Amino acid sequence: MGKKLVLTEKPSVANDIARVLGQFTNHKEYLEGENYIITWALGHLVTLAEPEDYEKRLKSWRLNLLPIIPENFFLKPIPGAEKRLEVIRKLATRKEVEGLVNACDAGREGELIFRYIYEFLELDKPVWRLWLSSMTREAIVQAFRELKVAEEYELLAQAARSRSEGDWLVGINGTRAFTTRYKILLSVGRVQTPTLAILVHREREIQQFQPVPYFEVFATFSLPQGHYTGKWHNGEDRLFEREKAQGIIDRVAGKRGVVVHFTEQKTAEAHPLLYDLTELQREANRLFGYSAQRTLDLAQRLYEHYKLITYPRTSSRYLSNDLLGQVEKSLAMLDRCGFHDFVASITALEHLSDRRIFDRSKVSDHHAIIPTGEEIAWEELPEAEKKIMDLVVRRFISVFYPEAIWMHRAIKTEVEGEKFVSKSKVLLEAGWRKLYRSEEDQEEYLPRVEEGTEVGVERVWMEKKETKAPPRYTEATLLSAMEGAGRFVEDEELREILKESGIGTPATRAAIIERLIEVGYVEREGKTLFPTPKGMELIHLVESIPVSELASPQLTGEWEKKLNLIERGEFSRENFMKEIRDLSIEIVEKVKTQEVGDVRAKMNSAVGNCPLCAAPVYEGKKSFFCSRWKEGCSFSVWKKIAGKTLTRRQVQKLLTEKRTGRIAGFRSRQGKRFAASLVLGEDGKVVFDFTREIEPQSVDGEKK
Repeated sequence: MGKKLVLTEKPSVANDIARVLGQFTNHKEYLEGENYIITWALGHLVTLAEPEDYEKRLKSWRLNLLPIIPENFFLKPIPGAEKRLEVIRKLATRKEVEGLVNACDAGREGELIFRYIYEFLELDKPVWRLWLSSMTREAIVQAFRELKVAEEYELLAQAARSRSEGDWLVGINGTRAFTTRYKILLSVGRVQTPTLAILVHREREIQQFQPVPYFEVFATFSLPQGHYTGKWHNGEDRLFEREKAQGIIDRVAGKRGVVVHFTEQKTAEAHPLLYDLTELQREANRLFGYSAQRTLDLAQRLYEHYKLITYPRTSSRYLSNDLLGQVEKSLAMLDRCGFHDFVASITALEHLSDRRIFDRSKVSDHHAIIPTGEEIAWEELPEAEKKIMDLVVRRFISVFYPEAIWMHRAIKTEVEGEKFVSKSKVLLEAGWRKLYRSEEDQEEYLPRVEEGTEVGVERVWMEKKETKAPPRYTEATLLSAMEGAGRFVEDEELREILKESGIGTPATRAAIIERLIEVGYVEREGKTLFPTPKGMELIHLVESIPVSELASPQLTGEWEKKLNLIERGEFSRENFMKEIRDLSIEIVEKVKTQEVGDVRAKMNSAVGNCPLCAAPVYEGKKSFFCSRWKEGCSFSVWKKIAGKTLTRRQVQKLLTEKRTGRIAGFRSRQGKRFAASLVLGEDGKVVFDFTREIEPQSVDGEKK
């Protein structure tokens, strides 16, 4: 009897499988047992070849060599992968190996990793697919019992190849076209560019926004059972002229009013849906300030290393009915692991008909993220992993709880013809919110009053406010925008289609955000994301050519939709690739005809003025420096100070206001993290200020 070679995506998964199957000898580069040999990739070992691998002359970035459209795509190893590929080749070609098992991650990208390796090594043995949604012993054993032939995943592989080749065509041609035309490195892509455009469009709104002052009028009313406050409302609740607001105050001050309307209504709030990756990332960013990438890394660790949650890179928020046993096992585990008071009365079977939990039609490759049922040793989990695990556990338990019941009360009061509205919303029955009571700010009940009741005006006043610009995106709100990209599209039919796709996938959105930061188009400060001048100008350039879809969610949304259709056999890979080739040609041709202008200057505009000589300060690779440095001005601010990389905006604030706000993430020489403000002295030196509790300390910049 022959053996099967199992290829995993990571060594940790190989070791987990070997422990479950048992009786394996460790040969360092692979594990061998009676029926299986297990080895691993290290993520992507093989990638699409570079243009110069097709023709040497294409190594030169020249506009007249574009577009580059390979008739057939070649593969090549990533740097340093040759040794690992040779191990896989030798094992796969051993005589006793009858075939291979693709045990890479169960999804589009895992399929691509295996297929590229198999194709590059020119293997021809049969292939089976191991599809894992969790890393527990039971899940691994069951997955090996249910090995499928690779042909059943051919459509998934086609979608994966199409995504990879499509991104190559648009990325290579777009990046080389814009870079060579404008003489500055400009990275563009079908996913990262529309994501950047969302941030840029919001920044333009903020920059163009002009605040408008307005006034709101409030009054406190008294009656025997207490008092309450109302807000003036007569069709609208804002007054843009102080005189009108004062006139209302003068009319009602010290007068008697009457309750003209009172309502009391209970409303039910259904439990939230289970987590998919994007919703988990949103919550972790909102509550803890974690980046999308950090949340993904933590969730992946809880999945792979601790075996505590199911496959995290999922886009589904539902479970299929056949997971009832898994659900009951998880509830039993939580009963023992700190959540007895919450789960003791839950019987999962009673909830099988709840379509907000169990709905097979809304589960494709992977179901929602839930606990696996493995015992949780909370004290052994690092703090960050503990926080993510707690989110998953509480969301999982909450879906088996009844609705939360709210009591809404509203009072309309009239005084001298002026109307005031009072509202309160109080949690009457916690239901599923019992899991989240610490988050809930309780309002006070409005008193229950009869219509026609007279009230006295105790106090009346106005508050001056200003209209506000829309807020900048956080990672949480950007993830929502990427997921719901249809709302940025004017075409109604396409907007409906985009509800199912959006920009990128749950598994790739974090990497897209990190890529935008890496190439200098976006800066992150705390939770907030800011486009840089380079990012702003790139979107201006892209939108100034007639192929404006490159900066629109419409393009990537259509493509994600079509990739999903390819997976289901409802759209052809050939048609998809033709559309991408045509678009790549169109981008190049239209960039060639564009006016160049002074793009470089716009992308690296001055950060501020030098405190020593008043000359402009510019951003360099390692520091922000005075433009008169050749004339002897020594002023500069290192980009990296005490392990923390400063953003352009922070340095702008330092130059204009002589101090920044409080910045977290610095690291002392002893490795301890701390927060401080940066202060600019008269001599141009930058020092730490620890909220003025101690004397400012000097700052050491980092050149690397």
